[in-house]
Amino acid sequence: MTDTFHIILVGAGHAHLHVAANAAQLIDAGARVTLLSPGNFWYSGMASGMLGGEYSDSDDSLDPAALIEGAGGRFIRDRVIAIDRNERVLHLAKGDPLSFDLLSLNLGSRVDSPTISGIEEAQGVWPAKPIDGLYQLRELLESALADSASLPRLAVIGGGPTGVELAANLLSLSERYGRPFDISLVSASKRLLEHSPRSASAWLARRLRRRGLRIEMSASAVAYRQGQLVLDDGMQLPADHIVLATGLVAPLLTGELDLEHHPHHGLAVTPALHTPYDDRIFAVGDCAWLKDSPYPKLGVFGVRQGPILLHNLIAHLRNESFKSFHPQRRYLSILNFGDGRGMALWGHFWWPGRLAMKTKRRLDHDFMQRYRP
Repeated sequence: MTDTFHIILVGAGHAHLHVAANAAQLIDAGARVTLLSPGNFWYSGMASGMLGGEYSDSDDSLDPAALIEGAGGRFIRDRVIAIDRNERVLHLAKGDPLSFDLLSLNLGSRVDSPTISGIEEAQGVWPAKPIDGLYQLRELLESALADSASLPRLAVIGGGPTGVELAANLLSLSERYGRPFDISLVSASKRLLEHSPRSASAWLARRLRRRGLRIEMSASAVAYRQGQLVLDDGMQLPADHIVLATGLVAPLLTGELDLEHHPHHGLAVTPALHTPYDDRIFAVGDCAWLKDSPYPKLGVFGVRQGPILLHNLIAHLRNESFKSFHPQRRYLSILNFGDGRGMALWGHFWWPGRLAMKTKRRLDHDFMQRYRP
């Protein structure tokens, strides 16, 4: 093995943070390691709290350059626009092409934008990802809250965990200033958190309505024009800003490699986390599709994939056996409602309150501190 063997990590996601922090192990095994990302890592677990004013932008983000360079690797701040798999070359938005021997993709996901007439051309539309966009929205809203002028009207589309967290934290942002927003939440589902226990959905709906959120269930937005969100029953909701939380899908780049993929789920991978027909290309997190054991697009799975990805990259260098990733069936999820309370969900069990939120803060803090210099 020569020191010219090049491993490129594309994307600063949960799994790649672990690999970058431990890049010295790959270097000791005879590789050069490059982490390529267009910007900072933003932690999805704290995104809603950042929108609600609980966390600063620096609390919710970290610089991956310091992480990889501290471990002996190289960082490039750029974006991949094309991958030539046969020649093993990455084409970048700004820099020169890069050759690789092993490639790992941790590209995250994008919001599955709904079909709403007029929304493509509209200003003030904010997808839940990328997360730095939510910080831009917060800055804009805080400027309005600090001003004496009338407040913008808001709508959140999506009644899943992300939608209810973002709506609740928009309420919290206005509560911090004592000036309530006009906020509506629209969902095509029959109830909030439709995959959670009904009792949890009912508790959450009551609490959010008491805090002033307007909730429209079993409703779909069909048009957006002149500051009005039009629903499929003809109802019109005032909205100067729209937050899209309509589910996550894989980035478009995963479909451009001439490898098996699903347009929503991402690039097909084996339990060893490499693609079935090219074991030089790995994929993890939201952009990967484990066909036999698909998992939700949640950071908890990327975190667990990190050590296995690191082991398998080293095993590839040393011609050793791979480890397999098996996603857990149950996992702890804690939602942040921005008022000091949270909701913990574990399978069919749930419990709300301040203790749940205290637990979430500790877990989130510990994760971010693990990767700060």
